[in-house]
Amino acid sequence: MAKNITGIIGFPLSHTMSPAMHNNSFKKFSMDWEYDVFEMEADKVGAFMDRMRDEGIRGINVTIPHKHLVMQFLDKIDKAAAIIGAVNTVVNRNGKLTGYNTDYLGFLSSLKKNRVGLKGKKLVMFGAGGAAHAIAYALNTFGPKEFRIYNIDLPMTQRLIKQLRLKNVITGDITKSADKDAAIAAADFVINCTSVGMHGDETPYRIDALKKGAVVFDLIYNPAKTFFLGNAEKKGAKIINGLDMLIFQGIEAFELWTKKRPSYVLVKKAVDKYNAEK
Repeated sequence: MAKNITGIIGFPLSHTMSPAMHNNSFKKFSMDWEYDVFEMEADKVGAFMDRMRDEGIRGINVTIPHKHLVMQFLDKIDKAAAIIGAVNTVVNRNGKLTGYNTDYLGFLSSLKKNRVGLKGKKLVMFGAGGAAHAIAYALNTFGPKEFRIYNIDLPMTQRLIKQLRLKNVITGDITKSADKDAAIAAADFVINCTSVGMHGDETPYRIDALKKGAVVFDLIYNPAKTFFLGNAEKKGAKIINGLDMLIFQGIEAFELWTKKRPSYVLVKKAVDKYNAEK
């Protein structure tokens, strides 16, 4: 067993790319570290966090469905993670477990890499679930001119707004709101934070029109071009999927554990190799 263990908890975990990403980085830095998969259901999470302390597991990533649940078992939670209400990275410092959210940082880095600036822009977001909390937190840092959230579950949307203390957000039911077509057509940035689009020709919304220079982002990265993104591309949008966000959130987590920062190119190569060998 390697001296320093890291890993990921969640359920299910059969398709996670995280081991390929992080173990390749450990190898590149010649580090005696190892990244493992700890698949578990909710009733095992508390015991695992005790195991982290007892065995000196250096850090973990946390994925669906444990990002909120894990928070009750931590000694400290970073301010951004506390506001977002989700932890996806835990660092063990001498038996004290601190939770962070690197999803929003990964998203911001993805925007930067793709040269997308959103200050003072009109933004539209689909969804208000777990992933949307991190995205909305990040989007709010830009001071948008207009921020609209469309979701089927309006009480869920209100919980997101309250959790993140968002101001002046316009909300609507994605299936009913009469103004959504016009709002999307006028938006500078549209993002899908739902899981709709992972299968076949599903789409959270069929876009009819977009303004020139609009950017459309889908958090889904498999398939690489969802029907939603393909539809937006036909309307002239710059499209971005969630792969860069995945890579950058992993880079941020790696740095929190090790104080070393792997390059984007290094991690992207590991991801591409993993996908080619599947």
